Amino acid sequence: MLSENSNNQKKSLSIHYFKNGFSFCTNNSLDFFSHPDYISEFEYSVRNFLDKNHLKNFEYFSIIFFQNPSTLVPYNFFDKQRLDDYLNLYYKKPNAEIVIYDKLIDQEKINVYSVPKKIYDIIDKLDIDFNIFHYGSLLVKRVLNLSSNKKFSKQLFIHLHFNAMDVFLVKNKSLLFYNRFVIKKQNDFMYYLFFVIEQFDLGRLQFEIVFLGRIDAFESYYEIVKYYHSNITFTNEEPSINLKFLKHHAPYLSSYFN
Repeated sequence: MLSENSNNQKKSLSIHYFKNGFSFCTNNSLDFFSHPDYISEFEYSVRNFLDKNHLKNFEYFSIIFFQNPSTLVPYNFFDKQRLDDYLNLYYKKPNAEIVIYDKLIDQEKINVYSVPKKIYDIIDKLDIDFNIFHYGSLLVKRVLNLSSNKKFSKQLFIHLHFNAMDVFLVKNKSLLFYNRFVIKKQNDFMYYLFFVIEQFDLGRLQFEIVFLGRIDAFESYYEIVKYYHSNITFTNEEPSINLKFLKHHAPYLSSYFN
């Protein structure tokens, strides 16, 4: 849920960028914009939002990219000259995109991903110190912070979008596996879930499944998993987010603005 904030307090602004639109997330609001002509619409909307909400009222700015997958590279093997090569192992980068990366210092890994060059240039032109992240970098940190080996040595964390899922396998607070899978229906979801379970030979009593958040729209996914696996928990047992009022494609991160 979005945290409350008085008008006199300094606020944070986070722009969440998707393939089909973008959201402005602040301490007390979330606005989604679709963009048929995304370049001109994006620049106009950002400038208009900052004008209306007074730039001086914000002390922290970030933009989080959701539209593309990413790949993790260990520090020891990372080479800035090979950024395109890392992504080519995973997917073909469009010519209109540039490759950037996040440093995950605690995990000694680099998260490599691509973003639209024109969007990157617009952000750069604003002369605002935007912190730029891939959403996967935020999730890796959060998953490892949430992980625990009190009951199970291994935990399978699942983050659901409206058209994708992120899967993290953690053992004794160390990340063993992370990948994003495109899903269109429950069969896709179950296929990739069992694919990971089989790849790592996870016995039913050896691990628990942890869903990041509990969202109304994904309730059917939770129920079908319960049919096959009994050790299931949620990171947030508070009342679930009602998505009738949210257009955010990754609702668990919809209130992430800091």
